[in-house]
Amino acid sequence: MPKKWLVFVTPLWLTACTLPLPTGNVFDPCDDAIVFSREDINSDSCPRERERESECQTTHRLCDIDEIRACAEVGDIHAAACLGQIYLIGDGVPSCGKKAAYWFRKAAEGGLVYAEVQMGNLYRDGIGVPKNNQEAIHWYETAARQCDITAMLALGEMYKGWHGMKANYAKAMRWYQKAADLDSQEAEFQIAWILARGAEGRKGYSKAIEILTQQAEEGNPAALTELGDLFYEGRVGPRNLKAAREYYEVAAKGGSTEAAFRLGMLYDAGLGVSKNHNVATDWITKAALGGLPAAEIALANRYRDGLGVDKNYKLAAHWYWKAAQHGVGAAEIELADLYHAGKGVPRYLPEAVRHYEIGYKESKLPYPALMLSVMYEEGRGVKLDLEKNVEWYKRASKQYGFARAEYKIGRRFATGFGLKKDLLEARKWYLLAAECGLPIAAVELGDMYYSGEGVEQNYTRAYQWYHRAALKGHSYAQYMVGFMALEGKGTEKNLARGVIYIRKAAYQGARQAQYQLGVLYLYGFGVKQNDSQAYGWLKTALEDEDDKTSQIIVNLIDKMNPKAREQAVKLAREYERKYHLNIQIPTR
Repeated sequence: MPKKWLVFVTPLWLTACTLPLPTGNVFDPCDDAIVFSREDINSDSCPRERERESECQTTHRLCDIDEIRACAEVGDIHAAACLGQIYLIGDGVPSCGKKAAYWFRKAAEGGLVYAEVQMGNLYRDGIGVPKNNQEAIHWYETAARQCDITAMLALGEMYKGWHGMKANYAKAMRWYQKAADLDSQEAEFQIAWILARGAEGRKGYSKAIEILTQQAEEGNPAALTELGDLFYEGRVGPRNLKAAREYYEVAAKGGSTEAAFRLGMLYDAGLGVSKNHNVATDWITKAALGGLPAAEIALANRYRDGLGVDKNYKLAAHWYWKAAQHGVGAAEIELADLYHAGKGVPRYLPEAVRHYEIGYKESKLPYPALMLSVMYEEGRGVKLDLEKNVEWYKRASKQYGFARAEYKIGRRFATGFGLKKDLLEARKWYLLAAECGLPIAAVELGDMYYSGEGVEQNYTRAYQWYHRAALKGHSYAQYMVGFMALEGKGTEKNLARGVIYIRKAAYQGARQAQYQLGVLYLYGFGVKQNDSQAYGWLKTALEDEDDKTSQIIVNLIDKMNPKAREQAVKLAREYERKYHLNIQIPTR
């Protein structure tokens, strides 16, 4: 569902305050925040709510923070809540989570529901107090018992498995149902969201679609997006990409950043639409401008790689910074890489160190820890410190994906991105990663031995590394093993083995392997000559009408009789549907 921010109804007495206190959005720094809208509660349904609204009618004509504090210090819970809010957002004073928590606690202990909810938020997000989900639940439950819908929604969110909680859909449903009984449309949506994930089997899916369809007809972008997800993932029948796209488009036009982002992904992959990186970029940009962190980092990646836009490291850095402000650890790491390499930002190693440290703290990925280990070992941006070098290396080695981090360091040495180009160092890191079983590292070693870059050319060793990666299903490695077996390079010439591995790569969508397999069928090399098979594979490998394969295909189809032509076209359509993934393999 689209990500928004927690919104609270400001007590009426605050509106009489001459201070510019917020009545809208309260910033929630937790990246996993969900959207809640504070619903108006029918006062007839809850006596306690009537009592609270009566209390909130009291008008406090306070002129400045000193007067508010004076009232708070003599036990005025409304003034205490006002003071907590002022310190939370830094309105006229430096923002201070501890002071905010102190005053919100005073108000909450006095029974003010709004403050009870805020105490739940502070404990949930670790603002001014240690992060403690059980304390958060305590305060939310205290407010929920007084019919506060925001608290009920927050409890449902936590029991959904957010904010580090273990998912418990039964408890989440219980709280959402309580809020739905008080006419919360958001709670109804959340119930549908849970049911759409199979919480109650097929019966649950039917109920979810009923709720989502009703809300979609009322123009709820979140419901439209969720319906799109159901059709995209095939959770309610056969996968229907066209229906998914249509729901996403309506939702995106209604302001859903999630839907806009999903549309971008559809156009990027050519799912249900013609592949178009430029259109994909337009949708992803809309989602990023709407503040969706996933879209911000995706857009940054596109500017970094030049996908659908001109390569622009400065804009990449801008969008990584935006995503980093939303707590995306991966964005901090990318920023660190840019500062390390001086791409789009001035080269400044201390800033790279700072971002690697934040990135590791937020993501617990091994790569930033490994980079910090290298930087402490060499004194890059920090004072040389071998103890910290070892400490960071140990942290990295404990994390899942350590081998991939080693590989990434190797790539940096191989390309000179932020580190001095050193192919021997690159080989060392590739070897560490390959010995841990990472196929792409084995491929890099195969490439080095095949080309003789950084090492003495050795086809036998190249074949051995490619073969190791091929056994793990790496399509490029499979292609190279097949190619070398056909040529007799680094291994005994073996047409049967060559065809087997070329076919494996073709099945995984490797375009050059598909082209090679088509040529083998065309000339009957290693396989029985078959024009229909040749046409099927060559057509699947065709990238565009200007592709060199195009003329071969035209000549091939022209010489076929009508029956053979029909069979060939049918086969091509089947192969394109199954295997046209357009994975590129570097030309040797």
